This record gives sequence, structure tokens and C-alpha cells, in this order.
Amino acid sequence: MKRPRVENWMTALCALLVLGCASGPPPEERTDDGLVRVPSRAAGGVYRNPDTEFTHYKRVMLEPLSIEYASEWRKRHKEVSTAELKRLETEARESFREEFVEELIDDGPYELADTRDPDVLHVVPRVVDLDIPAPDAGTQPGTKSYAPHPVRMQITGELRDAATGALVLRVIMFEGQNRYPFDELRLANRATNAHEMRIAFGRWSQLVREALEVAKVRRPRETEPR
Repeated sequence: MKRPRVENWMTALCALLVLGCASGPPPEERTDDGLVRVPSRAAGGVYRNPDTEFTHYKRVMLEPLSIEYASEWRKRHKEVSTAELKRLETEARESFREEFVEELIDDGPYELADTRDPDVLHVVPRVVDLDIPAPDAGTQPGTKSYAPHPVRMQITGELRDAATGALVLRVIMFEGQNRYPFDELRLANRATNAHEMRIAFGRWSQLVREALEVAKVRRPRETEPR
């Protein structure tokens, strides 16, 4: 059997490279509600309305955080009382608001708003698939509890034009997906759980601020020169 000549392989390779270059960039990733995925940090996903002008937004209206638990989480943690669940959710909402306000209001360029004016972004945040591995840890004096992974969750937030209700931005972030090095157990109690959730809320808020800063310097697609 004869081996194929090197020249033939080189010709085929060159042809593939030419076709690859001619094909151009990959098609944009667009959601069903008209948002387009834009570059962001690997920690999350940012989806933006390409026809929206963001420079006029000066204030934000923040809805309370909604919380949904991971599938089967409530069944796996029947030891968590209704009162404890309410305490946990109240603490999470307060922590989320504090981190968001610190990032976008105290350290950022925005002001809080309570009216739906044209310069206001209406922020609707959600936590879904919340998985706290040891929600009742640390409640017994003199005992220590350990968990195989940190608090896990998906944080999703929709930003809408407050005056019209139009969806202009969506920011998604996954937290706590990686195990500790070498599958090490970590100390778990109310304080560590709350700390991990606060860190996640802070990271998401930072990603939102970054996404808005990028959007403000990017002209809407309909006004870009062709």
C-alpha cells in the first residue's frame, strides 16, 4: 500500500485553514428574549440587549432577593425548622442588599431609587438551586460539623428599564461548584455558611457593575456605522 504524499496532506491542510478563515466569527449566542451574550469574566455569563443605550441610567431600584432551593434539598434537611429557614432567608436577603449597595451605590456611580423613572434600572435578583450542605451545623454547644463542599447556588439577576419594563441585561453566576482541594472537609456552621453566601453576593454585584460599565462605553448596535 502506498503512503499518501506529503504534498497532498499539506494541500488539504491549507484548504481547511482557508475555509476556517473565510467562515468568520462564530454566530452570536442569543436568548429567546432577545439578549446577546457578551464577553465577561469566566465566573459568570452576561447577556445584553444590543440595541439599548445605557449611558442615561443613573439610579437603580432593587427588588428583594428571591430564593429557591436545590431539588430535594428540603427533603434532605427536614431537621431545619420553619423558623430557622425564615432566619436563614432573612439573613441572606439582608446580606445580598448590603453587598449590592456597597458595590454599586457606596463605591459605584449609582443612587438608589424608589420611582420608575427613565434614568432608573429595575434590578430583580434571584438565587436558585441553593444548596447549603450543613444548614443546622454549629447549633449544638461544644460540637463541630464539617461539610464536603461550600454553599452552592446560581445567582441570576434581570435588569430592566424601570420606565418601560424592557429587559436590557441579565447576569448569571454559579458559586460553590468546586470542591475543596483533595476533597478536604471544611468547618461548617452558621457563620461560615453566611460568610460564603456573602462572598457570592459580592462577586455577583461586582460582575453586574463591570457589565454596566462595559455597556456604557458600547454604542447600541443600531447606531454603529456599517
